[in-house]
Amino acid sequence: MNCLSINLREVRSNRKSDWIRGLKTSYGIHFLAIQETKLQDSESFLFNKFWGRVEYKLAAVNSQGRSGGLACLWSPAVFRCVNLIHNRNFIVVSGILLQTGCRINLINVYAPNDAASRRAVWLEMLGVRNSLQGLWVVMGDINEVRNASERMNSEYIEANADAFNHFILSAGLVEYNMGGGNFTYISDNGRKLSKLDRFLVCLGFMEKWPNASVIALDREVSDHRPIILSAIQSDFGHIPFIFQFLV
Repeated sequence: MNCLSINLREVRSNRKSDWIRGLKTSYGIHFLAIQETKLQDSESFLFNKFWGRVEYKLAAVNSQGRSGGLACLWSPAVFRCVNLIHNRNFIVVSGILLQTGCRINLINVYAPNDAASRRAVWLEMLGVRNSLQGLWVVMGDINEVRNASERMNSEYIEANADAFNHFILSAGLVEYNMGGGNFTYISDNGRKLSKLDRFLVCLGFMEKWPNASVIALDREVSDHRPIILSAIQSDFGHIPFIFQFLV
């Protein structure tokens, strides 16, 4: 199962949908996590513009006015969903990887800008983490960093980073090193850089796929870079990484 996560800052642009559909095709994506859709009526939006003509399933959370909004798209030929949890700030898609029979829980999160609200989200996510069995993959725009080196020309608040790291520890999550660059968010003027987007996985996932990696791709029509969780690296010419979960 190949996962792609991206904050798009709204999804109505054809240029954005063409970009993501191209990445989805090139990298063989089976699960797409979009943050900041800015859609108040997600059910009426044609997400097939992002996915293409093949079958897909959808879970979405509407925005609050013009703020937020989440969408998850996945291939039912690869992943069978058995449970969904919708929250204003995250979606949990829980199901079975059909090739392996493995139970996996995928969280698409768009954390609030406010630090106190983020801490409340960490607690909610921790409660979900402790209530469901299976492997875990957390992805999305976390809106927080883990240490000072993950910010450049923007404010670093140690207490906020500590709260995020405490959540990671309490949830038993770990992180692969990210290739492709040190930062995922770039401000409109290009001066402020931060690593706000990431994948976090449980220890069981890392044990099952110890050679997996995360890569940040070039940004084109968003101030965030797409990130991909990669289990196997292969040489496909101009495409830098292609991966599949295999047994």
